[in-house]
Amino acid sequence: MTASEKRACPGWMSNPKRFHLLGVCGTGMGALGVLLCQKGYVVSGSDTGFYPPMSDILARSGIRTMSGWDASHLDGLDPQDTVVVVGNVCRRTNEECAAAMARGFLTLSQPETLYHYFLSQSRRRLVVSGTHGKTTTSSLLASVLESAGRSPSVFVGGEVMAYRCGAHLGAGEDFVVEGDEYDTAWFDKVPKFWHYAPTHLCINNIEFDHADIYADVEEIVGVFEKLVRDMGPDGVVCYNADDARVCRVVSGAPCSSHGVSLEGRAGAEFYGENVAFCDGGVSLDVRRGGEVIAHIVSPLTGRHNAYNLTCAAVMAHLAEVPREAIEAGLAHYLGVRKRQEVVGVARGVTVYDDFAHHPTAVRETVSAIRARHPGHRIWGVFEMKSNTSRRAIFQKDYPEALALCDAVILSAPWKKDDLPPEMLIDIPKIVEDLNARGVDARMIADVDDIVSYLAGACREGDVVLGMSGSAFGGLHHRLVDALNRRGE
Repeated sequence: MTASEKRACPGWMSNPKRFHLLGVCGTGMGALGVLLCQKGYVVSGSDTGFYPPMSDILARSGIRTMSGWDASHLDGLDPQDTVVVVGNVCRRTNEECAAAMARGFLTLSQPETLYHYFLSQSRRRLVVSGTHGKTTTSSLLASVLESAGRSPSVFVGGEVMAYRCGAHLGAGEDFVVEGDEYDTAWFDKVPKFWHYAPTHLCINNIEFDHADIYADVEEIVGVFEKLVRDMGPDGVVCYNADDARVCRVVSGAPCSSHGVSLEGRAGAEFYGENVAFCDGGVSLDVRRGGEVIAHIVSPLTGRHNAYNLTCAAVMAHLAEVPREAIEAGLAHYLGVRKRQEVVGVARGVTVYDDFAHHPTAVRETVSAIRARHPGHRIWGVFEMKSNTSRRAIFQKDYPEALALCDAVILSAPWKKDDLPPEMLIDIPKIVEDLNARGVDARMIADVDDIVSYLAGACREGDVVLGMSGSAFGGLHHRLVDALNRRGE
């Protein structure tokens, strides 16, 4: 469980020269580093591992990086002009963090830094939240605002193709933020989005996730309720009226709230209608009363993306973006890496990379890929790496989600957990359950062996969907290379 309140303000440094980030290669921390660089600060950072794409983004931004945790990384930095930002990868015992505090550096969490040095200076803070679709919906909204000429600033948990990063410092008054309910730092154990003080808030869906922090879905509902309660009377909430938990959360909103439905839900203010999936994409109309506020045509596919697109359109409409800019921004959206990303096509085999790791995300992603490639054999290759997916809480849900594939490969656990055996996911049991459903499933421990197996087993027309919350050992690119070498 998180703390019940944010910690007291630690005292801000009004005009720092430098920022040093602990955990700089993390998706959020690296994006923060880019924003700080774009604002003119000198940025450095340390981490235990540096890997693409974030390692490339850091190098491109001129951020000096150091490997491992060591107090010596702080040598030469002045506590009078340097802020140390501590990522949630760091424990209380982290040597570099402890040294920073002992030497008198101002130490902040990533959300505290983002709010004080960026969000607090923005007229509109458009925060997109929910268990699924945050990154996609946030980046869709950013694309719309760009199309409207509003030059937004952006902070999301993925590499947005338009910016080649998850962050961008714009010249306008809008700041689009992915609002995550995960916690911040060991000294500030509250959901990240409590720090963001949204003027405009989107809540797309709420399910159980982050089992390492929350005991059950009711705790998650509780932190969303507080997020909404803390909004001022001038705030604006856009919410998924088809999600019962979201409706509960919004029922106590102290500000205006606007329901969005794709199911014709009574009481919703906005409706997505005429939803059609064809040619590998989706089209639909978004209506408010008798007015169509947008006719959406997008290359994205899957019902989950229909919600993402509709919520982005409604958020933009509520922020006074004209219809033509909404339609153009959604139609010309360039996407985010690891969201149904085509890594390559080799010898007639299409290889996708996707961030899906929660059972709902896995099911919706597989369903979308199947709709895009009807009649083709779908290989689902899944790495259970997130803190939730490694736990037994979804033991029965993963076979159902993966059963939409024709064949499934599960990798071995990526690390040895200290959890009791009864709390850990049983991967061989998932394989057994999938085989019982008629799915050709197997566990292959190492990425090397997965690549070798797929390179020999795939045939022209097959689709490989690699799903993981990480780089998955470079599986996707390595498979494309192995397929291209086949037969040489």
